[in-house]
Amino acid sequence: MISLRQKDLAEWQERNFGKVSSEYLALGVAEETGELCHAILKRSQKIREGANGEKLKDEIGDAFADIIIYGINLMESEGIDAEEVLRMTIQKVMERDWKKFPKDGLTQ
Repeated sequence: MISLRQKDLAEWQERNFGKVSSEYLALGVAEETGELCHAILKRSQKIREGANGEKLKDEIGDAFADIIIYGINLMESEGIDAEEVLRMTIQKVMERDWKKFPKDGLTQ
């Protein structure tokens, strides 16, 4: 798994914006999610698309990366180890089989 640099991002956040609340960070996630959805909508409407869709592809990548950064900072604000939670959640997701067990994805 990639190194999330959670402490470095938290230090950058505080150095640039001061101490911020979890609510502020959650709103940042929401704002960037809106930007991601906006770019995907424009692409699906075939509006504002550059050659081969590269501009919107860049906007989608940038917005998604910003969502992750806000999310990592939010986990730091809440005292959560982002990398450990992601590892555990990925493992749980990988154990689900929605085709075989459509009710809940699990073998139970």
